[in-house]
Amino acid sequence: MPRMQRAVAMIRRDLQGHGADVHEVAEQHRFRVVHTLYLDTGPLISALIVAGAVAEHDAAAVAVPSFEHADLVRHAITEHAALATPLCLYPKGYRWPVVEL
Repeated sequence: MPRMQRAVAMIRRDLQGHGADVHEVAEQHRFRVVHTLYLDTGPLISALIVAGAVAEHDAAAVAVPSFEHADLVRHAITEHAALATPLCLYPKGYRWPVVEL
């Protein structure tokens, strides 16, 4: 059986308690969590922290308990790794739809 790829979990402190267990989310998409980030920072700092953690832990994915936890930094996440949510796996390099205002 091939080894599971590594994932970093990201949990926003202001949303804690909303969503699934990040370890289960990661495993559902064939990843294993090697480090968990608890963030209460704005989008720019959060993106830098996540990018650094992905590089430091050689992670192939970022697992979140719900899409809401990653929404503001989803572009930064998929630039460096896959985004694993309870409902979907967005691959590294995913091109997010442009929303017109």
